[in-house]
Amino acid sequence: MGPTRFVLSALLISVSGCAATKPATDFTYQDVPAEQIADRIFLADTIAAVEQCQAPFADVRVVRPDFVRPPPPADGGCGGEARLAAGPEYVDAVRRVTELHDTVVREWEARLGSGPEAVHTRSLGVTLLRCLDRAGFTQRGPGEPSLESYGIGSGDLALNNAAQRCSDDSGYGAQIAAQRVRTLKSVLGKHEFEINEIAKLRPLMEGCERPAGRPDRTRFGLPE
Repeated sequence: MGPTRFVLSALLISVSGCAATKPATDFTYQDVPAEQIADRIFLADTIAAVEQCQAPFADVRVVRPDFVRPPPPADGGCGGEARLAAGPEYVDAVRRVTELHDTVVREWEARLGSGPEAVHTRSLGVTLLRCLDRAGFTQRGPGEPSLESYGIGSGDLALNNAAQRCSDDSGYGAQIAAQRVRTLKSVLGKHEFEINEIAKLRPLMEGCERPAGRPDRTRFGLPE
C-alpha cells in the first residue's frame, strides 16, 4: 500500500489588517515536486512576495548536490522591518510556518544522520570517492574516507569541479536527491495536522503583500 495521502485545504480567512484572497488549490503533499515543497507547504513564495526578499526555506528545496556554487541562504534574507510592516497577524503566521519548518528539518536531519539512511548515504559516497580517485584526487585528511576528508567544500576549485562531474556522471547526485526527497516526504507525513493548519494561512498572508520597497535584510525570523 502506498503512503497515506491527505488533502491540504487552504480556507478563506477574513482578518483585520490584511485583505483575504482566494483559497489555494487543494493538493496532496506526496504530489508536490521536490523543488516546490518550500513554496507549497511552507509558503516560501508568499513570504518572499510580502517581504520582497529571496524565498526562504531553501534547505527544503531538494536538488542534486552542487559542489561548485554555495547553497543560497536558508532564510532568504527575510525578516526585519519588512515583516513587521505587514502587521501582527502576518508576523504570527510566519512564526507558525517557521516553527513547523524547523521541526521538520530537525527530524529530517536526524533520520538522514542515523540508522539505515546514514548507511545508505555512506555507500553512495563511496561511489563518488572512487570516481575522484580515478580522476587523481586522493584523501587529504585523517579518518575514514569521506567527502570531508577528501577536501570537498574546502574551496579547491579543481576538486569541486571534479566532484561535480563525478556526481553527475556516476549517478551519485541523482541518488542522493532521491534519498532526500523520500525521507523528507516521510517526515512530512508525520505532520498532517500541522501542514493542514499552515495551508489555511496562505490567504491571510497573501493579503498582506505590499507595493515594492526596500526590505530590511536581517536574519529570517529575528527582526531588529
